[in-house]
Amino acid sequence: MRLRNALVLGGRRSRGALALVMMTTTAIGLVAPGAVRPVAAQQARQIAFEIPAGSLSSALASFGRQSGLQVTYVPAVVAGKRSAGVSGSMTASAALSRLLQGSGLAHRFAGANTVTVQAAGSAAATAGAAPEGAIALDTIDVSGARAAAVDEPYRTPGSSAYISGETIQRFRGTSTGDIFDSTPGVIAGSNRNGAAMDVNIRGMQGMNRVATAIDGAEQSTSTYRGYYGVDNRVYVDPDLLSGVAINKGPGGGTAGPTAIGGSVYMETLNASDILRPGRSYGVQLKGSLGTNALDPLAGLLSSTSRVLPGQTVGRTEGGGIGGTRSASLAAAYQVENFELVGAIARRQSGNYFAGSHGPRTYNTTSGAVALSPAGPGQEVLNTSENALTLLLKGTARFGDGHQLRVSYIRHTNEFGEIMPNTIRSGYRQLPLSEIETNTLSARYNWKPSGNDLIDLSLNSSYVSINENSLQSDSIQVIQRPTRSVNVGLSGSNTSRFATPLGGLALTYGGTYSREAVAPRSPSTNGSYIAMSGTRDQWSVFGKGELSPLSWVKVHAGVQYMRFAVDDTSNYAGTTLRPASTGYRGDAVSPNAGITVTPMEGLQLFARYANGYRPPSIRESTWNSSGFLFNPNLRPERASTWEIGANVLRSDVLQQGDKLRVKLAYFDNFYRDYLGRAYGRVGTTWNYAYQVVNIDKVVMKGIELSGGYDARRYFVDLALNYYTNYAYCRVGVPCTDAPYQTDYMINQAPPRFTITTTVGARFYDEALTVGARHRYVSSSVAGVGGLDPNDFSAGTQIPWPAFHVVDLFAEWKIDQHMTLTVNINNLFDRYYLDPLSNANLPAPGRNARATLTAKF
Repeated sequence: MRLRNALVLGGRRSRGALALVMMTTTAIGLVAPGAVRPVAAQQARQIAFEIPAGSLSSALASFGRQSGLQVTYVPAVVAGKRSAGVSGSMTASAALSRLLQGSGLAHRFAGANTVTVQAAGSAAATAGAAPEGAIALDTIDVSGARAAAVDEPYRTPGSSAYISGETIQRFRGTSTGDIFDSTPGVIAGSNRNGAAMDVNIRGMQGMNRVATAIDGAEQSTSTYRGYYGVDNRVYVDPDLLSGVAINKGPGGGTAGPTAIGGSVYMETLNASDILRPGRSYGVQLKGSLGTNALDPLAGLLSSTSRVLPGQTVGRTEGGGIGGTRSASLAAAYQVENFELVGAIARRQSGNYFAGSHGPRTYNTTSGAVALSPAGPGQEVLNTSENALTLLLKGTARFGDGHQLRVSYIRHTNEFGEIMPNTIRSGYRQLPLSEIETNTLSARYNWKPSGNDLIDLSLNSSYVSINENSLQSDSIQVIQRPTRSVNVGLSGSNTSRFATPLGGLALTYGGTYSREAVAPRSPSTNGSYIAMSGTRDQWSVFGKGELSPLSWVKVHAGVQYMRFAVDDTSNYAGTTLRPASTGYRGDAVSPNAGITVTPMEGLQLFARYANGYRPPSIRESTWNSSGFLFNPNLRPERASTWEIGANVLRSDVLQQGDKLRVKLAYFDNFYRDYLGRAYGRVGTTWNYAYQVVNIDKVVMKGIELSGGYDARRYFVDLALNYYTNYAYCRVGVPCTDAPYQTDYMINQAPPRFTITTTVGARFYDEALTVGARHRYVSSSVAGVGGLDPNDFSAGTQIPWPAFHVVDLFAEWKIDQHMTLTVNINNLFDRYYLDPLSNANLPAPGRNARATLTAKF
C-alpha cells in the first residue's frame, strides 16, 4: 500500500511539525474504479467485510480497500494499537466502529468518500477535519487502491496476475511488450515491431487464442509473416496505461470460451492516476529521453523521404542520448459523480543497437550457425517507430448505483517492419509500415444499494484497424493495406441469495462478437490472395458459486457458443480459391472448481476449465496460391486443470510488512490444435501448405509468483517451469518438437524462466532503488522435425539461454515532481528474444530518464 506523507503545521502558534499519513484506499477492481456515492448512500450501503484481528493500522488499510473509502488519520494515535477485526455484512460506519472499539478513537465522515479517524472527543474528530489552520505540504501520492489491485490476484483462485502502472513505468524497457517480463507464463512474441504486442500465455498465441482488450475493447489483427508464421498484433502506448490484468487459461463468461490461452485486460489512465490528493482537477506532464538508438529525426521516420533504402550493414555509432524520446500530457477533472480524462502521447525512436557480449552462434546438427545477420554492437535494421496516441475517457455516476464509462483511443504508428524472409534472403532496411487504430468502448454498471439481486454489467466496443504493412510472400516484399473491424457486445448479472446450504451467487449473461477483415486495395501479386472474411460468435453462460461453510466455496458453470466463419473474397470459386461454404458449429464448455481457506491469508484452490476455439479468419481464408483449402477443419478443444495456493498476509515478520505468494501447477490439454502443414496431409501428397488439425498438444508446468515487502526493502519473484511439452500428430509418435512448417514452432515458450527483483526505499520512501535479474532458458521445444517428404526450408528461430540485469531508481522530488531512471541490459548482453519469428537481437545496454510532473 502506498502512503501519502504530509507535513502539517498547526495554526498561528508554532507547535512543531505533525506527520500525517493519508491512506487513499478507493477500492477498485482489476480494471475498474469504484463508484463515489453521496455520504448518506455510503453510510447506508451494506458491505461484506472480512478483516482479521491484528494491528489497527493494517485493519484500517483493509477497511479502506474493502469499503472504497479514503481514510485519514494521524499515525501517532494508532501506533501500537490492536483491533479485534470484523467479519460480516454491515455498513461502513458500523464496521469502522467495531474496528476502533476499545482504542479510544472515533471516526466521522468528512465527505462523500472520506472518513477521518482521531482521538475520541477531539475537536477534529467532532468536526471531521484536520487541525485548525493545518497546511499539507510535500505530499507523496501513492494510493491504497492500487495496492488493492496488486493484491487481488493473491485473493483470486486460479492463475491471474496484475501489472500496476508503477511497475509499467519502472520496467518500461525498449518495446511495449517488455512490460510482461516479470509475469510468469506471459511473453510478448515478436516484441520489436513498433508498439505492437502478440501476447503468449503458457504457449498459446495468435489466432484469437488470447483475448487482449483495451478499456474493454478487444483488438485482433493478423499479419502474415510468410514461412515463419503470423503475428496477431495489439497496439497501445504504455505511458497511457493505468494497469494490466491477466487471466491464464479459458476464462469463459464475458471473456468467451474461445480465448483458450487466456485474456489480457488493459485499463488506460483514470482520474486517480493523474490528480494529486484532494484535487478535483489537474494535469500530468511526462517526458523521457533514452540512449542506444539512432536519432529518430536523422532517419527512419518517414516511409517516403528519410528511409535509407537498401542499407544492408548496421552502423556501430550514433546511439547517443535522445535516440528514444517520448512525451505525454494528461489532464483530469473529477467531481463527486463525474470524471473526465484527456491525454496525448508521442513516441519516437530510431533503430536500436544490439548488445556486445554473448555467443554469436548456436549449434545445430549441421554445425555452428550465426544467431543473426546483425552482429554484436551493430544497428538492428527496421526497429524504429514514430507513434502518436490520443485518449478521451469519461465516467458518470448517477441514481442509485448507476455508472457509465466511455473511452476513445486513437493510435497511429509508422514503424520498421521486421521481415523474416528478407533477413534470410537479403537483410536490408525496408520502407516503413503504417498502422491506424480507433478504439471505442462503453461500459455500464448498475449495483443498487441494498439489492442483492442486481449487479449488472453491460459492455460494448468497436475497434477499427487500418494497416499498411510490409508482408512477405516467398522472398518478395509486398505492401498489403488491410482493414479489420471488431465489434463486441456482452452483458452479465450476479444475483446473491441466502440458502439453507449457504450463500449462493449466480452469474449469468451472454456475448456477441463480430470480426471482419478485408483488403483496402487489390493485390498486386497474382499468386497472392488477400485475407477477407467474417467471424461471428454468440454465447450464453451461467455460473453458480456456493459457500456451504465460511471457509469453503465451490463453483460450477457452463457456456454454450455458436459460430460462423465465412470467406468474403472475390476469389471464392476460382482456381486460386475453390468455393467455400465457410465453417459453422456450436459447443458447450463447462467449468468447475473449489476454494478452501483453512486460515486467514491462506487459500487453496483447484479448478477445471474447458474452452473451444473455431477457426480464425486467417485459418479459414488462406492467403496464396500455395495454400490448399481444408473443408474438414475441426475447432480446437482445451481442457485445463489447475491446483494451487495463495498466501496474502500482513505483519508477518514486522508491523506493516506484507507477504504475497501464488503457487500453481497447471495441466493443459489441447485437442485438434489447428496448425500448418506442408506436403503430405494424411494420405494425400501436395506441394503446398494447408491448415490441419494436430491430434493434441500438451503443456504442463509450475508457476510461482509473489514477494515480501517490509516497506524499507522488498523482494519479488516470478518463476515458470514446464514439466512436460508434447506435440502429437495423428499416426506419428508424440514429440517435443513441432514440425518446422507449423506456426507453433516459433510460439513454444522457454523451458524455464525466473525473474528476481530486489529494492530498497530511503528518506521516508521518497527514494526507491533496485535491480532486476531475468534468466530465460532455451525453448521447451526441441529442434523442429520435418515430414519425410517435406522439402520446405526450416523456419524455427532458436535462441540460446541468457541472463539480463536491469537497474531502476525513482526519486519523488516533491509533491509535484518524480524522476525515474532505468538502465536496461546493464552488462550489454547480445541475445535473441524468445518467441520471435525473426532472428534479430534484442537491444543492448540502454538508459532512460523520465520526469513526471503533476499540477
